[in-house]
Amino acid sequence: MKTRMAIIIGLSSIATTALAASNRISNGLIIHTSGEVAIERQNGLIVRPTSGTPIYPGDKLRTAQNGQVTIQCADLGIKSIAPSENQLNSCLLANKKSDCSESLIRCPDRGDDKITWNSAPIPYIISPRRTKLLDSKPILRWNPVAGATSYKLSLRENGAKLNWEMTVSGTEAVYPGEPALKPGVKYRLIVEANTGVSSENAVGEGDIEFSLLDEKQVEAVKDAVGAIDKQVPNESAKKLAISSVYLNTSLIAEARDILEKLQETGGETPPINRALGDLYLEKLQLVPQAEVYYSKVINTAKTDDIEELTAARYGLGQVHSAMRNNLEAMKYLRMAKDGYTTLGDLPMAEKIDKQLRDLQRREDRK
Repeated sequence: MKTRMAIIIGLSSIATTALAASNRISNGLIIHTSGEVAIERQNGLIVRPTSGTPIYPGDKLRTAQNGQVTIQCADLGIKSIAPSENQLNSCLLANKKSDCSESLIRCPDRGDDKITWNSAPIPYIISPRRTKLLDSKPILRWNPVAGATSYKLSLRENGAKLNWEMTVSGTEAVYPGEPALKPGVKYRLIVEANTGVSSENAVGEGDIEFSLLDEKQVEAVKDAVGAIDKQVPNESAKKLAISSVYLNTSLIAEARDILEKLQETGGETPPINRALGDLYLEKLQLVPQAEVYYSKVINTAKTDDIEELTAARYGLGQVHSAMRNNLEAMKYLRMAKDGYTTLGDLPMAEKIDKQLRDLQRREDRK
């Protein structure tokens, strides 16, 4: 238990939907289902869960004779519900403060924080940024620039230039490990295209640095992953559970990599796509990538999956607002407001009302 608690900073972002300003705080998520299973929300809504579906206090988890469900609680504990069961969600309450960590863009306790996306063709950093790392030889990724045939890479260490450079022709490279990256030090990747533009030209990104976990934190993560490896036999469910461990330890880049690989191996679900959209928008400040995954939710969710569709529409509203596409933003936010109203989530509906008024004023000033 001490090992588990040593790495917990709150509820996994996998289980935290775009209901950031809502009174509903998820305290777990579904990591695997088989057969016929259902969730009855406190408001009576029946949800047919898939991998990544969040659960909330007061939910009833139901399994038919052929059904089975495995859940991961906010404290990373694993629970299984056998066939023909009807159980109240027994996960502990989530730590509400976790929804307002300094790494988040939108935070209800700080008001309506906003980002503005710089659409200029620059090699902005995709990874690593705004993350802790396990791997001291991370994969470096950045946005391609039209016309560029090479990119010069460098690192800053606590703000000072590190004695390392590399020139590559693609948009991905592996850091060679020398000079060795050190725990507790802040690093920032700089990419310069041979067209003359640089990742430093990005405006309004704020802190996009990364750092390594220290040895004690690494051991805690390994222990938590080892426990999951023993408890969860299904490979996709295991990876999803491990991504929650990573997210709860601010290993954002490595958690994202796991979730994106699940897409490639048939583990794609609307909740996982929505979680990726949230990661890119709220934690990584990468608006174009967020749009891709929210759009996938819209295209793949069933018409009665009102929770995921509503969360994705809200996310797209934030994406288009950041891109200054006011009319598109208002379109998605109106749909999201209707969804939250239907779900009985009045705090979110009221929050969106304010956003709509702000967007209309911005549009009127054009």
